[in-house]
Amino acid sequence: MMRFRMELGFDASIRLRETANAKALGVGRSASKTNAVRSMGFLKTLHVWTELTRVLGSSQPMKPRIWRFDNANSLYYALIDEIASAVRPILNSSRSPMMALPTGNTMIPFYRLAVESEERLGIRDWTCFNLDEYHPLPSGDVPYAFKNYLEQHFYSRLIHPPQHRMELDGTAPDAAEECARYEQEIMTRGGIDLALLGVGTNGHIAFNEPGSEFDSRTRRVHLHPDTLLANFKGVPPVSSALTLGIGTLLQAKKIVIVAMGKSKALAVRSAIADPISTSLPASALRNHPDVTWMLDQESSGLL
Repeated sequence: MMRFRMELGFDASIRLRETANAKALGVGRSASKTNAVRSMGFLKTLHVWTELTRVLGSSQPMKPRIWRFDNANSLYYALIDEIASAVRPILNSSRSPMMALPTGNTMIPFYRLAVESEERLGIRDWTCFNLDEYHPLPSGDVPYAFKNYLEQHFYSRLIHPPQHRMELDGTAPDAAEECARYEQEIMTRGGIDLALLGVGTNGHIAFNEPGSEFDSRTRRVHLHPDTLLANFKGVPPVSSALTLGIGTLLQAKKIVIVAMGKSKALAVRSAIADPISTSLPASALRNHPDVTWMLDQESSGLL
């Protein structure tokens, strides 16, 4: 199998703000994120794909940044830095950052670090949108609902939780009406500034399964058996969900996508290097001008 060469490039020289952590490391505004994380002893190598246009051909002008980390700690700390850099100009303009937030086991350590960094990230001023929600849900407290996931792992742990938390209602009797309401809410508030995504083993993003059209909007979808198997032990209590569409996600100003583990390696490679196709929803991200992939060694193993 051909391996594409990755090397440290210009995109790695992202400036750090002079935070308490930066001061402790002896770095400030002039230090690169790479040097800061190396100083913390977490990161040995940070690779940025600088030859993607050569690999994909000139017909694919969108070049994502691709970062590969030696371990989970380095990835999560860099993710906090990336989000801080993205939201600070928005906060400085006295506007609420519009954030689309994921769920899943991979993101639990991120939310833990975000709670520790809530003042730096300005989380109290965020407007948060859930990426998706199971549907239909019974009324009352449902442990597997994504609304409960974010409450448990994020909102309830903050000193000052965000005042604006937008959620798809998994109990809504009319799914189409609920999805239209959510889509309108996003548009009315000015669109998503940053969408934080994971990727499924079959290449799904949010709950846009293979076959999803790239112009799809928020809608009800049937979940692939592999997705249900990954999300539930035993018989799944639900087989469908409401999700932001690929077209909705592609309208976000910035997208950061996180993948960890060997099981994601094929989906990552296909999304980045194979022909763009609705059979692999994550490949749609190549149509977006500002995408950052954050990968561990295993998930980037086939690049």
